Amino acid sequence: MKIFHITWEYPPNIVGGLGRHVFYLTKYLAKLGADVHVITTDVEGRGFENIEGVKVHRVDPFTLKSIDFITWILNFNYLMIVKVLELVDEVGEPDVIHVHDWLTAYSGIILKHVLKVPLVTTIHATEIGRRGGIWSEDQRIIHDWEWRVTYESWKVVVCSDYMIGEVGRVFMLPPEKIVKIPNAIELSDIERFEPEPGLKEKYASPHEKIIVFVGRHVYEKGPDLLVEAFNILINDFKRGDVKLVIVGDGPMREHLVSMVHKYGLRDKVYFTGRISDKELFSLMKVSYVGVFPSRYEPFGIAILEAMSCGLPVIVPRHGGPSEIIRHGVEGFKISLDPREIAERIRQLLDDTQLRDLMSVNARKRVKKLYTWDRIARFTLEVYRSISKEAKEKDWKHLWKRIPEKEK
Repeated sequence: MKIFHITWEYPPNIVGGLGRHVFYLTKYLAKLGADVHVITTDVEGRGFENIEGVKVHRVDPFTLKSIDFITWILNFNYLMIVKVLELVDEVGEPDVIHVHDWLTAYSGIILKHVLKVPLVTTIHATEIGRRGGIWSEDQRIIHDWEWRVTYESWKVVVCSDYMIGEVGRVFMLPPEKIVKIPNAIELSDIERFEPEPGLKEKYASPHEKIIVFVGRHVYEKGPDLLVEAFNILINDFKRGDVKLVIVGDGPMREHLVSMVHKYGLRDKVYFTGRISDKELFSLMKVSYVGVFPSRYEPFGIAILEAMSCGLPVIVPRHGGPSEIIRHGVEGFKISLDPREIAERIRQLLDDTQLRDLMSVNARKRVKKLYTWDRIARFTLEVYRSISKEAKEKDWKHLWKRIPEKEK
């Protein structure tokens, strides 16, 4: 089976979790015998590569000059279309085209109709979900592209039951069009990194237990809620035996730093910025608990990474994270109340036996449910089912006028 993945993100161009997702999914699909081609961006003049059986074809959109971001995206998609048509001349048509989020929606839709090949779209997050609504013209355009690509797709893939509800509601999709395929992590990449001697002391004093947050410093990830909770832990609960380590970067960074200064926590909070996987996983392995108080989170790969490193996790009781863990087994589910977050952290600090039991349970759950081999096998079955249906379908009806989206 031949599959074309069209994606904006792919190593070494990693902005968020999407690039890692496509990298590992395609790698394991290739291991299962699929003929996998990735069409993506070129950031280092690489052109074509064969990466662990995945044929990677790159275009360079960074030389494009456009009057605005949306126009640049359309021009970038044009380059993707040209690359795919050239590739079809070389290797033949794919059985399935798979695009990820709105950034490659335009190319996916056009190629579906030109090649008469079924389109699959993974919606990793929606613009309405990320922003809490539509507040600008660019956001409206992005939302419209999301709607159109989900309309055009044979199947829409999401990572959680929470996202099934969201895309069904936001894009008016029938349930039978949506398929849930969870995210996963590459356990071998995490297990091969062991903390170097003295690593913990880089971040904290020997007597301090590390509370770790990993994520972009943006409103939807809730790092400000954790700083509020940490202030309660230090100044109300009088816990001097802890250190908060915040990993990542983003537009809220300065605001978080100002909060830390306001609460007098400069000696108790460490901002790492962006760090390598080796340093991240090593840090997680010397930490005590991971806290991820997201306001909006379709899934949460960083949560899986923390669990695989043996961390109990504190996550919101809404959204994708609430489906990953069982309350009181691998961690705690909380509301977005900073005091409740602080109380759950204190509970784990006071009960090391419970913390250690959750650590063992967390590792077991990831190994049982969230490996890429398992996810790739299920994805391949979805592709086969779609390909079979498409070959039995009369494609002429697909050229009819697309209905207007309901206002």
